[in-house]
Amino acid sequence: MKNKKLLWAIASVALVLSSVEIQAYEVENVQNSGTIQGQVTFSGVLPEPLRFAVKKNPEVCGQERSLIKVETHGELLTGAVVVLEGIEKGKPFSVQSFSGNAPGEGEFRYLGGNALGLQVKIKGCNFGPFTGVLAADEPVQFENRDSIKHTLQTFVSRDFSGRILRTVHNRDIQPGVEFDPMFSSEKLKGSQVVRVTCNRHDFMQNWFYVVKNPYFAFSDKEGHFQINRIPPGSYRLRVWHPILGLQEKAVEIAKGQELAANFTYQE
Repeated sequence: MKNKKLLWAIASVALVLSSVEIQAYEVENVQNSGTIQGQVTFSGVLPEPLRFAVKKNPEVCGQERSLIKVETHGELLTGAVVVLEGIEKGKPFSVQSFSGNAPGEGEFRYLGGNALGLQVKIKGCNFGPFTGVLAADEPVQFENRDSIKHTLQTFVSRDFSGRILRTVHNRDIQPGVEFDPMFSSEKLKGSQVVRVTCNRHDFMQNWFYVVKNPYFAFSDKEGHFQINRIPPGSYRLRVWHPILGLQEKAVEIAKGQELAANFTYQE
């Protein structure tokens, strides 16, 4: 009887703990919103692109491939993820799409609305850009448009450097097949970043920042970024790159304000 009562007590505590979750982001009309815009630059010696001799499926992937982990144009950094943390209510998620570097034709598509809605189109042995974002508790749909299978392996890390990784998915994606692996709260618990690779093609590597709201942007080829329709308030502005690391600063957004915020990475 005592054991049964103990098990019941443990189960009750587990049920209560499972029901205590961070409040989900809510979409609402934003009044007197502000904007943050800026530029991300890099100063130093760039790491050389990784070059690979393709051993599996060269008839589809090509004989040789390369992977650019830090992309710049002059000193302007492309692909840095800029995130405004601390917003629980505000604008909806935007409809956006971003393509990977040629010769790959992979694409990250964000369907937007009340959720991020990430779709990953695999084409030309490429998932998409080197950096992206995903949201916890949302399915991520993978679509394989190649004539060969890819083996998706997913890792999560609580460290923004991504040095300590834990495998959460390992699954084949057959040609022409769509499926929805769920990045659940349990598997992503406490994780800040996610790394995706293909076990069959080692040049297919991508990194994602786990976002909680739609207030994010990616630095473009001129290093520029913009985050708009921000509710007035105090927040943390972060810029993250999987190779260069994390920087952040406190920001205060007043009604109708246009705030400039620049970041520089040095090597």
